[in-house]
Amino acid sequence: MKVTGITAEYNPLHKGHEYHISETKKRTGCDALVVAMSGDYVQRGEPAVTDKWTRAAMALDAGADLVIEIPVLFSLGNALGFARAAVTILEEAGCSTISFGSESGDIEMLLKISGMIKASYDEISAGISALVSEGLSYPSARTRVYAEMRKLRDGAPASEINRELAVLSDPNDILALEYLMQMKKAEPVAVLREGDGYSQTSAGGNGFASAAAVRNSLYNGEDIAQLVPSYAHERLMSGDLTFSDEWTGILRYALMSSGPDSIEDCPSGGEGLGNLLKAAAHKEDSWDGMISAAKSKRYTYTRISRLCMQAVLGITRSSYPYEEPLYLRVLGFSGKGRELLSELRSDSGRSLPVITNINKESGNLSYDARKMLGLDVHSSDIYNLVTGRDTATSSDHVMRPVMK
Repeated sequence: MKVTGITAEYNPLHKGHEYHISETKKRTGCDALVVAMSGDYVQRGEPAVTDKWTRAAMALDAGADLVIEIPVLFSLGNALGFARAAVTILEEAGCSTISFGSESGDIEMLLKISGMIKASYDEISAGISALVSEGLSYPSARTRVYAEMRKLRDGAPASEINRELAVLSDPNDILALEYLMQMKKAEPVAVLREGDGYSQTSAGGNGFASAAAVRNSLYNGEDIAQLVPSYAHERLMSGDLTFSDEWTGILRYALMSSGPDSIEDCPSGGEGLGNLLKAAAHKEDSWDGMISAAKSKRYTYTRISRLCMQAVLGITRSSYPYEEPLYLRVLGFSGKGRELLSELRSDSGRSLPVITNINKESGNLSYDARKMLGLDVHSSDIYNLVTGRDTATSSDHVMRPVMK
């Protein structure tokens, strides 16, 4: 079976995502499409607007055949950790190609830049660390180090450097570079992103609104029927939605009841952010207010948001020192997906176990895999608690993969 993979959050799934799935299937001619998807929390450091089961169902509606959860340890990680986890999952699921959305759509440029970064990784990392210690944010430091390396070491002309820096400034292309550097077996496919930009918070009227614009419309109670496919609209309108400001209380509690060192131990912590956030929890009465109070030229909003959610869920480096997923947790599958699951289970060369029923299968996992899975279950319990879902009937111990 020829299998293609996509990494996604579908927060929520919109027409641009539907286009990406359709275009990917057309360009790769795959027999089955696998989606590695964030669970109840997304890489920006926020709760997903609706739960992972609903979003998995939307993915199947859009044409996916198998949806596998990216463990929360990595869905709330930085770009490197997120990309490494997603690629590991997709390659373990038998994907010979991995497709991603791209602002540039220029796979040759992306391969060129990712190759240069990978070849000079230690040099670039050292330069970034030095600039971050001087007060620059990670993205700004990375851009400066890369530009200086290309100009001073490689003698690249300014026009060429500027084209490459444009790629390094676009969020989907940044993730694409991380995917490319992590791929060991799969071949990449870049699909040009259609419609509004990733961060555009209002619909541009071209039929391809960003997920941020859809979430903003949902928050404001506006009609989103023209922004998402009909099946996604139906599921969103009939389900429970959540937004980060509803998490203000639990965040303040988590920060107030944790010591600065404990907050610093979170994967996104360090550099005095523990004390900054504890002070913000006493002064600010909104999610955005707490993050904005700690945000600076050095600390990006997204990093602090991830740190806040890690603190809420109790994710620390010392407790969860894992760099890659230790299982494939299935959230949903189609008929073709069922066939693929059968192939995966019978493949003796695959190293990660497949989980469709945690009650029956978790006992066969290693200690570390059970610990990672336990964090996923705990995090879903917290999501259900804050969003008002029944914590018994909505528990991961009760829920089963969505079947289409």
